[in-house]
Order: sequence, then structure tokens, then C-alpha cells
Amino acid sequence: MKNDFLCPNCRGYLSVGDRIVFTIKKKGWSGGILLLSPLLGDYSYENHSSYKIDPGEKFEFHCPICDFDFSVKGTDNLARIIMMDEAKKEFTVVFSKREGERCTYKISDIKIEEEYGEHAPRNLDLLSTSFFK
Repeated sequence: MKNDFLCPNCRGYLSVGDRIVFTIKKKGWSGGILLLSPLLGDYSYENHSSYKIDPGEKFEFHCPICDFDFSVKGTDNLARIIMMDEAKKEFTVVFSKREGERCTYKISDIKIEEEYGEHAPRNLDLLSTSFFK
């Protein structure tokens, strides 16, 4: 099953080949490209060898098309994008912006459909206030 990933702002496709493409930024650094696995719960990534990502380091995730900041309102720790499955059904995918923090959520309009990663319980309260008011 192949899913597509989209920017919530411009709805541009973030999926290229077998990766999701992001622009990442942090204070004091102009940024770079990060490629993530499209498989929810797979935390592998690729980046250019000229920049090192340290364990626990946090980044801002942006759309490489329109530069939209994917941060979830109400928290500084999470980012979100849209996932569209083969049936064209859309979900919000929320993930940690911190390297090594393994938490990802697949969210429908009414509930968290699935959660992935050993750190997923850490952010459930934040998601409840951000998505289900």
C-alpha cells in the first residue's frame, strides 16, 4: 500500500520515490534537506553528510515547496503533515521534531487511529488539546 504525503498549506506532494522530503532548520543554522521513511513507525532518515544531527536535537520541519512550518499549534515538540492513502482518504500524521524521540500518530477527523514508537504516550495530552477540542 502506497501513501502520499502532502503539505497542509499548499497541498504540494512531499513524497519522492521512497522518501518524504522536508526542509529542516534550527536556530543559528540556515537549514538543509531531510529525507524520512514513508513507513509510519520507521524512524530512518537521510541527510547530507555536511551536517550532523545529534541525538536529542530538535528541528523545525518546513515544506520544501512553500516553506510552511509544520509545527503543531500548542506544542513546540510536534510537526504534522497530511497522509493520503490509496483510496484518497486523508489523515493527519503527527511526529516528533526531536531526533531519537520515536513517536508518530495517524489521526482521523475524530480520533487517533494508530500510534507508533515507544515515546508515543508522552504527547497524548498535547494531541488531545490540539486536535480534539
